[in-house]
Amino acid sequence: MINIEPNVKFPRRFAYMPSNTISVDTIREKITPILRNYPVKKVILFGSYAKDNATIGSDIDLYIDTNGKLRGLDFIGLLELLVETLGIDIDLIDKSHIEPDSLIMKEIENGGIVIYEKSEDYPEDN
Repeated sequence: MINIEPNVKFPRRFAYMPSNTISVDTIREKITPILRNYPVKKVILFGSYAKDNATIGSDIDLYIDTNGKLRGLDFIGLLELLVETLGIDIDLIDKSHIEPDSLIMKEIENGGIVIYEKSEDYPEDN
């Protein structure tokens, strides 16, 4: 049995150990069935998971386009379901909350990975 003293700081190298607990493909596979039940047009993964430099403590950054159809408790419900499904904290950012010329939007456009997109023949009311 290993005893670890409280407030012991581990060497910096351990803080940057890559997390091999979840891949982009796994994220896509697990959330696609959920997203099909919501009025979600597109989801883009960005941040450390998209850059392939996520660490053990990294959260998942998702940009979501709902055409303004997912708000309030429905939005929070989707977020909670995604967190529960993946077992990792998620920052879920709706398109309507980002300025088109912001730095975060540039990061999403330049380094994001589309992990879900509703097909063109899917009815717009869902």
